[in-house]
Amino acid sequence: MDKSKSFYNAKNKLAKYDRATFDLMSVAAEFNDIYNENFTLPDMVYLLRKSFKERLTHAKVLGENKMRSNTDPSSGFCIISSYLIYSLTGGDNVWELQGTSLHWWLYHKQTGTIFDITHTQFSNKDIQEIYKLGRPVKQLQTDETFYDVLQDKMHKLAQRAGLE
Repeated sequence: MDKSKSFYNAKNKLAKYDRATFDLMSVAAEFNDIYNENFTLPDMVYLLRKSFKERLTHAKVLGENKMRSNTDPSSGFCIISSYLIYSLTGGDNVWELQGTSLHWWLYHKQTGTIFDITHTQFSNKDIQEIYKLGRPVKQLQTDETFYDVLQDKMHKLAQRAGLE
């Protein structure tokens, strides 16, 4: 592929990612009762998805020196960002953390709505299949090492996104 096509494809992917970010912010705005003392849920979505596009975020949070080429910027952040939102906005009182071995997301207990800040890493068809396989996550309560690593990455992501 020549450089001009490569540049156009990269620019087109980022434009699609940015449109999806604003769509997610609209969905987040429907949860008008979900916020913390400093940020609304749409604010969190915007700041997190913006940080996913930064190479330094990938390095600090995921330990990757290079961003994954030809992948959605949110790839690799599903559990960390879902758990961060969960922690900042009411935890078990509001959300159920759900997942599979491949992907994690939030389930709003009151409305029964799936809220997935990193869904854009999958096609619409694939993500619907993943949701069907999802189950409540219990690993956080039973695996202390897993929980400690997740907490560390969550704090690094919060700092990179400007949420801490």
